[in-house]
Amino acid sequence: MVFGHVSQKEPIFFHNALRRNEPIGGIKSDKLKSDALICADCNNRKTQPHDRAWERLSGYLDKRQAPIRAGDLVKLHKAFPGAVRESMLNVHLFFAKLFGCLIVEHKLAIDITGFSRAILSGTPHPKLFISFVPQIGPPGKKMVGVSDLNTAKLAGRVAYATWIYHLEKFSVRVIYAEPGEDRKGLIDAWHPSCITKCVRVVPI
Repeated sequence: MVFGHVSQKEPIFFHNALRRNEPIGGIKSDKLKSDALICADCNNRKTQPHDRAWERLSGYLDKRQAPIRAGDLVKLHKAFPGAVRESMLNVHLFFAKLFGCLIVEHKLAIDITGFSRAILSGTPHPKLFISFVPQIGPPGKKMVGVSDLNTAKLAGRVAYATWIYHLEKFSVRVIYAEPGEDRKGLIDAWHPSCITKCVRVVPI
């Protein structure tokens, strides 16, 4: 959606803390994949509705003419006419899959069981929230990626963790919070238990 055709002649460039300007000649390059292992059936058939829901919502937001700003409303009923609740649950589970892979990849002290249970049963993860935030990075610059993970521990386990998923015109803050965590990032954060047709964009 963001880069269009990518090839050896028209590469994109990969950056992280260790490498910069590494050319990538295809969207399916292994360099763009998580190191966490997930079986093909789970990654494809079982989570395909989650991927498609996110593809539809991100496409809807990408087509907006005006920049996405804090305070704007994301009108979910326009992205998913007549199917907001089911579709947004699938969006939630899309980020559950990504977060689960990050937990495994970074060996975080978070129990992965709740993530796998939510994905396989099609039910919300009670501790996973998302917020829509404005674009991060230079306006008009095509950039896709994820931020570093920020975590807070309590008694040796992670009680709060957050990271940001960047797209060209907007970003999504993904939050894991144990019960009792009273954090600024949770203000106006969305969870499938909240029945709404609009979600407000929050400041970065």
